[in-house]
Amino acid sequence: MDDLPHLGSICIVGVGSTGTAVLSYCIELLQDSEPRVDSISVYPGDAMAPEVDLDPRISIYPAGQPIDGTYDLTIISPGIPLHSELYRSAQRCSQEVISEPEFAFRESPRRWAAVTGTNGKTTTTALLTHLLNQGNIKARSCGNIGTPCIEAIRQREDDEWLVVELSSYQLASTSQLAPEVAILLNITPDHIAWHGSYTEYVKAKQALFSCMAPDAPLIVDATNAETARILQEIEQSGMRVIALGGSSGLDEDTTKSCTPREAAFLQGEDSLLIVVLDDVCHVLVPATELQIKGEHNQLNALAAATAALSIGVDSQALRVGLRSFMPLEHRIEPCGVIAGRAFYNDSKATNPEATIKALSAFMDQPVILMLGGRDKGTDLSDLVSSCKRSCRAVICYGESRERFFSEFQAAQCDGQPGFRLLKVESFRQAFKVACESAQPGDAVLLSPACASFDEFNCFEQRGEVFKSLVEEWGSSDGQGE
Repeated sequence: MDDLPHLGSICIVGVGSTGTAVLSYCIELLQDSEPRVDSISVYPGDAMAPEVDLDPRISIYPAGQPIDGTYDLTIISPGIPLHSELYRSAQRCSQEVISEPEFAFRESPRRWAAVTGTNGKTTTTALLTHLLNQGNIKARSCGNIGTPCIEAIRQREDDEWLVVELSSYQLASTSQLAPEVAILLNITPDHIAWHGSYTEYVKAKQALFSCMAPDAPLIVDATNAETARILQEIEQSGMRVIALGGSSGLDEDTTKSCTPREAAFLQGEDSLLIVVLDDVCHVLVPATELQIKGEHNQLNALAAATAALSIGVDSQALRVGLRSFMPLEHRIEPCGVIAGRAFYNDSKATNPEATIKALSAFMDQPVILMLGGRDKGTDLSDLVSSCKRSCRAVICYGESRERFFSEFQAAQCDGQPGFRLLKVESFRQAFKVACESAQPGDAVLLSPACASFDEFNCFEQRGEVFKSLVEEWGSSDGQGE
């Protein structure tokens, strides 16, 4: 990290995991023999102020304190919306306001592979990291997947890649971020309240590639209407773009009809994963040999494989890696089979589109679906249609239960033969009713299409409770309490 610029006075807003990591990093810069930081001011927002060793150059303000003063650079936590007064006050007091990934990139810009999208980015990030390591290319995951980027750059080896999951919150405050490889998955309405509009949400996602070199591979989902539109614009600009499938689905080979001649798609009855890169056709594995379920995960696998190939992993190592990658926790995670009923934890599905994708993984198996939580107010028409095709029963629970139940009633689902529509108050009640409704051969699926904050601190906690309930039900021989 030689020849990095002097940073001057630093302001850190928010002290969650990212803010705390930024503070630790900046304290090191402040205490160097030739410090690149002159002072650090920390505004914790609504959180408790952190404790640090006394240093006259470090100011820690109490929770709720408005931002004041003059700063060269402010690094702001991703939970603080751009239109909030806290963010605006940071802008008034700072020459520049950036996100933590942007700060990390400026400090260590080499070997970044970045992933964003409404759904699928965590699985794709983890899979790409797995494939690179399988191909003897050192890589670690960071960003929205867990480890802050600023922490990852402190730990990385010189030849190690960072595979970075980036949320729209993080991308909204970037201006120089330029990954060497990038993946843009689907874009559907989400986090509209935070961004202020769907247009601003899409704009944040597009920041992923706005500074990329023209010849850097940008891998884009061509099956999604929004990203397909973006893909066309990117092609017209002359950037190197690689399409995942096409408007007709993942089995569309766009190299036959479009330029450039690079694409990834499924082929034949076995749904072989095919990647055409630099005029070379790489035949990988049948989709049935993937451990991750569903067509959306086939797209994620194609995206990760394409990125890995572009970085330098050979086809044979990719085949081994694709076959060995296991489902992530809380993402259609198998939780066991009890009395012939299979249980799956898809707590990460916090919007209808994610739940629809999960249901597509169970086309040959009836589903008992747990649906509910904190309502995001999203349109439910496509979700209702998907549930009518795939589910034996839908249990609506939590804060969203009344609206969800009414939408299903309006679609006359409760009168459909072989379909049960149920409404309960709590998560635990929903699990109990799901078990009672399930028959041998069914899948009991937690894929809530909502945020978790009515009963839980996060989607991870919701998923852990689901798994513990499965274990309890199994210990009672599948009879319940």
